[in-house]
Amino acid sequence: MTSETETKLLELLNDFEKGSLYNNKNMSLPFLAGELNTNTKYLSYIINQHKSADFKTYINRLRIKYIIDKLINEEKYRQYKISILADECGFSSHSKFAAIFKAETNFSPSSYIKLLDSENHIDKNVHFQENN
Repeated sequence: MTSETETKLLELLNDFEKGSLYNNKNMSLPFLAGELNTNTKYLSYIINQHKSADFKTYINRLRIKYIIDKLINEEKYRQYKISILADECGFSSHSKFAAIFKAETNFSPSSYIKLLDSENHIDKNVHFQENN
């Protein structure tokens, strides 16, 4: 692969990360290679070298990062069942989602949501006290 091809693929991968296509349940190395107009060998190499992960780990990290962002910034997500959260970010089972979530954050999804809710409660109290 030429350095130009490598640079172009990295740019395409960075654009891919800004979207949410990685939440597609059909996401696979061949699927993404087709979307980026490259071959699986090049794509796999780029992900391994520049993202320090294999394809599956790379996609799972993007999915967990996505759902964490939703949990932090959109409180309604904290009311959802774990299976709904799993589905929202492309996991086929809530047990797989929970295991990967815990591996990435050291928290189960429900513990993480409780932590966010308690921090949010504290933040609101602090804000309330500052204004009084």
